Amino acid sequence: MAQTSARGIAVGRDGWLFWIGRKNELVDLYTESAATRRLLRRWVRLVAHRVRRATALGATYVHAIVPEKIAVHADTLDRPFPKLDDPPGARLNRLLAAETQAELVDLFEPLRAARAAGPVYLQTDTHWNHRGYIVAYQALCAALGIAPAAHVVEANGHIERFVFDLGGKLKPPVDEAYLAHAFPRHAQRTEANALVHLRETGRVAGRGGFFVGSRAVMHNPEAGDPRRIVLFGDSYVFDQGPRLTAMLAESFREVHAIWSAEIDWAYVEAVKPDLVVYEIAERFLRRVPTDRFSVDAFAERRVRRELKPSVMDRLRRLLRLR
Repeated sequence: MAQTSARGIAVGRDGWLFWIGRKNELVDLYTESAATRRLLRRWVRLVAHRVRRATALGATYVHAIVPEKIAVHADTLDRPFPKLDDPPGARLNRLLAAETQAELVDLFEPLRAARAAGPVYLQTDTHWNHRGYIVAYQALCAALGIAPAAHVVEANGHIERFVFDLGGKLKPPVDEAYLAHAFPRHAQRTEANALVHLRETGRVAGRGGFFVGSRAVMHNPEAGDPRRIVLFGDSYVFDQGPRLTAMLAESFREVHAIWSAEIDWAYVEAVKPDLVVYEIAERFLRRVPTDRFSVDAFAERRVRRELKPSVMDRLRRLLRLR
């Protein structure tokens, strides 16, 4: 049976799927134009401000951009697309290197190099596969001056099948076999905010809008590096499974993970980290954050809108007991 693709998805060779946006937003972002140049200049100003603010708090600011799958797996695309050899994330990194003191993590070149040996993204999703996550973890560790944890890199896993985001938008949906990467966990979660606990109740399972504002803290007394990290990012960082939060928590003593494109500077100031690590998917560069954000206040408001007052009271009591 032939599949019909949803609006915003490009179908490449051999069933490869790519997000391009309902209004070709990714094409606009990748195109070299006055609008994209102005956008990247706004990011430079924001990152320069972040570096100064982090430095004043005694922390190092680290900036990582996740390249779009369409650039790394361009060989599977069967349509013209602008600037695949020089995506906007790479252009922004050059500007940041020239004009700011930010520590930059290059993910584009390591992923593109690893692509020569096999896929690094899932075929039917926007996220990395097992190999891609390891490549990204190794690149982050190199930028942060620490050796990757051997038990993370060397661990294997088992094959599962799942309908991922892009595949689920086809009619009929298409699933994908993937390697579920598993490694021994030495780190333990010691804290999570109301939004994380709400998702874990199963009440909002399958519904969007309950991820941004999530916050969790991981502790690992066995980690060799005593530095404390506050990590801001999106689904490449925070979601279930062996994402970057779990990987970095095997290397560092304490990791605070926050699902947000905005930086909560009051939280950073309270935690006093050694490193403020910021990850953003390249497609989200279309919006420049304001950094006027309080993660836990946002989470409380989001949960309060979902729950009746009596349920909210019970959830608060549960959090206090933990």
